[in-house]
Amino acid sequence: MRVLLRDVPPVLRGVLEEAAARHPSIELIDGSPALAGTGGKTEADIVLAVTPDPHQRSTARNLMCATHATRVALITPAAREMVIYDLASHPIAAVDLPASDLLDAVCRGLSRA
Repeated sequence: MRVLLRDVPPVLRGVLEEAAARHPSIELIDGSPALAGTGGKTEADIVLAVTPDPHQRSTARNLMCATHATRVALITPAAREMVIYDLASHPIAAVDLPASDLLDAVCRGLSRA
């Protein structure tokens, strides 16, 4: 599973890299805007992006189209709130999820309460 990290701060990136090391089937990809501007399209199964407002569907839709991802997780800069979007369902929101569990939640999805 390829997870594209977009605008993820270094500290959170480190936590995600540690979590990915426990899952050999997960490959983290740097999705910095500088690399995206090189002309090559980066394809990923999932995009994890940091944004001030994770409830912006248009941001999720644009990331899905640009990367061909089937799931996008938008998280706040402090990783306090996350909303997961996919092609088939309504967004699923999570608040105060431990940073070490973010990658699991994004890759497996969150069950609806």
